[in-house]
Amino acid sequence: MAIAAINKLKELDFRKQLAFAYLTCERLYPNYVYFSENYNFGNSDVLRTAIDYLYSNLFHHPVDKTITDSFIKKIDKIIPEPANYHTILASSALDACTVAIEALNFLIDKGSSRLDDISTIATDTADMYIQEIENLDYSTDPSFQHKIDLHPLMKKEIATQKGIIDFLSRRKNIDVEDIHTLLSLQENNKKGSLNL
Repeated sequence: MAIAAINKLKELDFRKQLAFAYLTCERLYPNYVYFSENYNFGNSDVLRTAIDYLYSNLFHHPVDKTITDSFIKKIDKIIPEPANYHTILASSALDACTVAIEALNFLIDKGSSRLDDISTIATDTADMYIQEIENLDYSTDPSFQHKIDLHPLMKKEIATQKGIIDFLSRRKNIDVEDIHTLLSLQENNKKGSLNL
């Protein structure tokens, strides 16, 4: 589920919306790296290059659709199939790829519904991981959703998204320094959104 503040983001200019998408990619990227290194799958360099490309387009126009499409195809080839693994981390790696693909598509089509998807992918990543590490069962635990909502990882993800949107809302224009400030605020010692 997208956070409530996403509607505020939709009122901002495209560059600020793209910054939100890019920062989400950065937050989920270490989850892919962790999965790739520990399960000997994929190629984190492909994802890293695509995210760097997103960054380069924050302040560069027009967008090259051919290059953007080629990154989408490359990422598609490094997505794990969660059913082939006995760990939720495969889904976390898939989410890291999916959020990058959504961000790249947003770069091309500027579709505001993609912002909902990007926000949702990030919260779903936390949600699934919390269910796994806390051994939560929807069918037997009446406090299932409440426990997820109150978990530090979920609270942090929602606070990070809201904080980014609030920061972007207060700026008339954003620059490279603003992006680096936001990156440093969400960095988490390069452990990603799941603290891996």
